[in-house]
Amino acid sequence: MRATTKFFALAATLLTAASLLVAGGGSPSAYAAGSLLPAAQCTTNRAAGTMTYASPFGFDASAGILDVFAAQRLGYFSDMCLEVDIVTSSTTPYELVSAGTATVSNIGSAADDLAQVASGADIEAVATYGDTSDYALLTQPSITKLRQLEGKTFAYHSTVPVAITEMFQAAGVAVSKLRAIDTQDYDPDQLIQGHESALQAYQSNEPLTLRAQGAKFHEFTPSQFGIRGTFNVQVFNKPFLEQHPKAVADFMRAELHAFYYCSSHQSSCISIEQGYANAAGSEYEVSHEKAVWKLESALALHHTLAGVGVGVESRTEWQPEATAIRHYGLVRLVPSLLEWENTTIVASLYRGTTLVWP
Repeated sequence: MRATTKFFALAATLLTAASLLVAGGGSPSAYAAGSLLPAAQCTTNRAAGTMTYASPFGFDASAGILDVFAAQRLGYFSDMCLEVDIVTSSTTPYELVSAGTATVSNIGSAADDLAQVASGADIEAVATYGDTSDYALLTQPSITKLRQLEGKTFAYHSTVPVAITEMFQAAGVAVSKLRAIDTQDYDPDQLIQGHESALQAYQSNEPLTLRAQGAKFHEFTPSQFGIRGTFNVQVFNKPFLEQHPKAVADFMRAELHAFYYCSSHQSSCISIEQGYANAAGSEYEVSHEKAVWKLESALALHHTLAGVGVGVESRTEWQPEATAIRHYGLVRLVPSLLEWENTTIVASLYRGTTLVWP
């Protein structure tokens, strides 16, 4: 597959002047050996040094994670003259990216990103995979309306996502009457075993596990209440982005090229990530990860901003969550979207809805 891609990419007669301009300019003879880029752009990207991707959920077939592993194995980063390392063992990826120890990671939503920035994280958002929320609230079968949770136990992870708070508000739940407990346990069996009446979850994780088990539960999502949101935001170390914008752009070009490949070649990409997991001695449940990728890739493909490609983000798209985190007191001061959200890098990689791949 990669050899075929290179063959067509290096066929100079098929490249228009516009294609060369987007790819970085230059004549076919000036292309760097072993890459798809002109020598000058290749030199610029290599000068950025090793870019480290810190996975927030290890070997998970999530949009913004699986496609990084795929881009690495398929050689797309090499095609862009980028040296990329992947770290999966850290539980604090955003701290690593903020400190410059890592370069890029993936975070759950615009609200999650802005909360990190408000707490001092030096990260800038470059891509948003969808303008819908991936959060969910799972309840025991006896709970058919959210107001029934009043006086009962609700489990969340570290911080209650603002989308969940908005769901409670829309359903008329008196939040003060919930018995909220912080749990770092992502095992949804805790709900089925009766430890809690409700559990914060991701649509692309815990509900898939429970359905595979044949468990009985109810799932409530933000979209059911008309709540707008986002999911899976790619964030970079801000000083690195300012120093190496072309390398960041070509990282995202390679990653999104892999996303589209994986959306059509699910089994191949799952096998790629499984290979990385096996090499690291980590368990990898293929059937679950296939379900994760099927749902998340569909969310991205069907919830992209009108007229543009996957990953392109806008301030209008982020504004509802920015307003919500201030309204519900998650932050004292909302970070400026002009300063902390980059809406131009990924947009520049597309012609309409088509990703430009040199």
